[in-house]
Amino acid sequence: MKAKNGFWILAIGLVAAVSCKKKEIENPYANQTIPQNENPDLVSIEQSNFAYLHAKIFKPTCANSGCHDGTFEPEFRSIASSYNTMVNHAGISNDFNNSFPVRVVPGSATTSLLYARLTQELPNSSGIMPLVANPGSDWPANATAYIQLIKNWIDTGAKDMFGNAPGDGSADLPPQADGLAVFPPGNTTTPYPREDGIGITPILVPAAQVDVWLRAVDDNTTSASISGQIKFAVSAASLDAAPPLDFVTSGQITALDFSNNSADFRHRATIDLTGLASGTSIYLRVLLDDGVQTQPSAIPNPGSSAVIQAIFILKIQ
Repeated sequence: MKAKNGFWILAIGLVAAVSCKKKEIENPYANQTIPQNENPDLVSIEQSNFAYLHAKIFKPTCANSGCHDGTFEPEFRSIASSYNTMVNHAGISNDFNNSFPVRVVPGSATTSLLYARLTQELPNSSGIMPLVANPGSDWPANATAYIQLIKNWIDTGAKDMFGNAPGDGSADLPPQADGLAVFPPGNTTTPYPREDGIGITPILVPAAQVDVWLRAVDDNTTSASISGQIKFAVSAASLDAAPPLDFVTSGQITALDFSNNSADFRHRATIDLTGLASGTSIYLRVLLDDGVQTQPSAIPNPGSSAVIQAIFILKIQ
């Protein structure tokens, strides 16, 4: 099957082919200096993690101009936007019997619209996705394996990248962390770098006060309305007992989220690392509350993989 422009991508909930026409939108950051904080290579994360699915499948295959780049949902530009517009959220297209009303049903790939669009041609839809793979895409070579990874992720609960479960089936998901940047106090232009090396490495900081900026997002609650705290300790085992510090949300910077998109960061906390010896690792944990969940989301939490926990480690130079 061929699309008019030969440039169809993996998509869920397409109403019609014309929906993928490019829209020229002015870049709000075109004249701003954006701090280039360094992000981990999420392709090195285990294949069962949603961040891997986003890095290998959803962003490179789906988030193209005029399609799922914010033009319409699902929105695949970032890890959090992909998760928040799929899991427990209603789709647009369906078969005539409305067999797949939800894009991703945690624990059930066979009733999820996402999986159905990848494996069968639904009546009243544009066909099996993707209609045509992008030039250079590795989808044709890995489609079977990628579909199986997506199925496994859904069937095992459709957890977010931190291992948090999506909840009771409602469309109000726990808040997520979608970016981390660390600066000298009062500085928003010179972020501290990650340590050179292969894979996910710690952020190198001095034994002094530092500002930790977090991008907190939610499917229904605005970032400014998400309350949060941060804990830090010299070992992951000590985080539970560490005293929390409140995030301040009165300011805002633009930095790179975990998907390397320019994005707004509103949550800031200053932590004091004075006196710590060179080479000391500092483990971070954030607690985010959208006012809806029964308890704050712990990110990362003790159940998060070691690779994910490593994203939130600082190291004294």
